Parts: sequence; C-alpha cells; structure tokens
Amino acid sequence: MSEDGRTPVRSRAAHRLAFIARIEHNAFGVIYGSVTVVALLSAMSHGDSGAIETAVILFGSIFAIVLAETFAKISSDAVHQRHAFGWPELRLGWAHSRPTLIAANIPTVLVALASTGAYDLATGIVLAQLAAISLLALYGFSIGWVIYGRTVPGLLHAAFTSSIGLALALIKYLVHG
Repeated sequence: MSEDGRTPVRSRAAHRLAFIARIEHNAFGVIYGSVTVVALLSAMSHGDSGAIETAVILFGSIFAIVLAETFAKISSDAVHQRHAFGWPELRLGWAHSRPTLIAANIPTVLVALASTGAYDLATGIVLAQLAAISLLALYGFSIGWVIYGRTVPGLLHAAFTSSIGLALALIKYLVHG
C-alpha cells in the first residue's frame, strides 16, 4: 500500500510486466506502420504534389492497407473457425490496428506541417522518414531489451530494425534523387 494507505504500490516487477505487455501489444503495429510509411514515401514522387496532397495520399494509403489487413484477418479467422464475425471481432480488429495507424500518422503530420511554411515538403519528407525510422529503432531496442534484458542486444535489435527503414529511405533517394 502507498503511504496514504488507500492505493496499492506497484512493484518494479509489475511495472516491468506492464511495460512488456505494451511492447507486445504495440510492436507489430508500430513496426508494420513505420515500415509501410517509409516504403510509401520511397515509392512516391513529390515533384508536383503539395504537402497536404502528399499527406492525404500517405494517410489514405496507410488507412486502406490497415483496413485491408484487418478485414482479411477477421475474414480468415471467421472462415477458419466457421463462425460469422460481428462487432466484437471488428472492435478487436480496430484495437489491433490502432498502433499501426498511430505510428503511420506521426510521419503524416510531419508532412502536412510543411503546408504551414515552417519548412518545405522535402524537409517534411525527411522528417517523416526520420520519425518512422526512430520508431523502428525505439521498438527494435525495446524488443531486444524485453527478450534479453540487456542493453547491447537491445541496441543490436534497434540497429537491425531501423536499418529496414534506412534501406528504404536510401532507395528513395537513389531512385528519386
């Protein structure tokens, strides 16, 4: 109990378990969303598009991909279980999709902010890529730390996971200049 005698004090172990649960719940979505954003940014040409148009295309593409992946999973599970799906399955699918959409929309907002004149679209694209790659590094480190409980494996996982985003970003600059 806490000093006031009313609320329980969470132990370090309980905090660690809660942290691990958050990593487990969000890792797929954050990594999937971040890689998808960098891949889409790599494929997009930005010569004629404005910042808002680019952000809308990025958001719309991510949203469509997430909806397709979620609906495919729900439908596949329904066929496998021979059970019609309803609101509970749709809510579960939405909960599963949230980390992906959040991870994808951080870079989208950075692209959209270029329309304010704070920076140009090219800078917005670089910032979006850096945000996605940073999320990959953060979750890569977290995964390595959760698995091994040590910093060095966490750093190695961060390097590996973020290298996927870095490779895609490099491809963009090699292809689009």
